[in-house]
Amino acid sequence: MRPRKPVLALLATGAAALSPSADGFRIQRLPAPKAHFLLHTWTKLAQDSRANGFRPGMEATEDRAFKMKQMADDLPRLAAQANVLGLCERGSMNFEALAEPHASMGERLSKTRVMAALSAGKGSALAFVSDWNDVVSIDACVVNPSYLVAGEGAERVLIDHVVQQALADGAAQIRLQSSYQVEGDAFYEPCGFYPAAEAEGFLEYRKD
Repeated sequence: MRPRKPVLALLATGAAALSPSADGFRIQRLPAPKAHFLLHTWTKLAQDSRANGFRPGMEATEDRAFKMKQMADDLPRLAAQANVLGLCERGSMNFEALAEPHASMGERLSKTRVMAALSAGKGSALAFVSDWNDVVSIDACVVNPSYLVAGEGAERVLIDHVVQQALADGAAQIRLQSSYQVEGDAFYEPCGFYPAAEAEGFLEYRKD
């Protein structure tokens, strides 16, 4: 039997625009079918972790146990969105003719790309990023549930990459939909994000 390739190697094969590594992470735009595969894998990991309960040495304890619970709830929804993106990329679906629960998200999904910060053993993160003329929106960000602590670092690396790319492209506004973090919104301050004055639930990037 031929040895199986690591997940990271499978995802890198044929992936779009791999960037040089940042702090040991591979930053890339991930094709939607590959994102769906990875999110499906993470969904099972999160659900298995929840089902197995507490084990010595596990990271999902105390506040991070709540994070794992939210991830187990959110990952299937994100995997479904990645699947829709992949089907539309192939021409099997049309963003303008989506059925619920995705119909109301058709316009956003049509503007969405999936970015990834991948590593072997250091945690990984995926972000759903939508582009609206001169506004870039990070609509969701999720990490490998097997590496919650390292994944927090991967999320910050990925967000910083998206920000720098958006600034280079001339974006007038960069926003991020905050999700559950142990540190709350303060988690995103090192990346330059603070609560938005006019968009509840979003953070906005400030250069200063």
